[in-house]
Amino acid sequence: MAIVIEPDLTIFARGNASRADDGIGPLIAERIRMLGNPCLEIIEDMQLSIEHATDIRPGVPALFIDASVAIDRGFTLERLRPLPDPSVSTHSLSPAALLHLYESTINKPAPNAYQLHVAGVSFELGGALSDEGRRAVDVAWRFLRRLLAEPCDRWGEALELACVETLPNKA
Repeated sequence: MAIVIEPDLTIFARGNASRADDGIGPLIAERIRMLGNPCLEIIEDMQLSIEHATDIRPGVPALFIDASVAIDRGFTLERLRPLPDPSVSTHSLSPAALLHLYESTINKPAPNAYQLHVAGVSFELGGALSDEGRRAVDVAWRFLRRLLAEPCDRWGEALELACVETLPNKA
């Protein structure tokens, strides 16, 4: 009989590695995967779609990781709230719209969810990860390693506390 381990954290890593810094999410997902922690569920895709609502687990915190132009360097952690998005398509959703879709289709409250914005500056097709993107990944990775070193049942609390402590990194 196979033992099924329910995740204590669901990670949605978004991005396209063939578009320079847009590959930040998948790069961080690979580092997390190398930890080999069975308490983590890692979903990696270029973008969020309506099907990802089925990857959300009741009561299991969700962490969305993506490159961001909203900050100039490093990373910031944002607490997400479910929000309807009038521009929703079947092929691309924001994390907040995905949480709203989950609530409206599953008829349960969305779990606590967070967006890890990692600074990116270069998104051209065929480009390599920029120096700024590499530095931002390294800083975000140090944060995530500390967080994931906590006991699994404390990850949600640690994310909530980090939202209060993490401020946008503007140059």
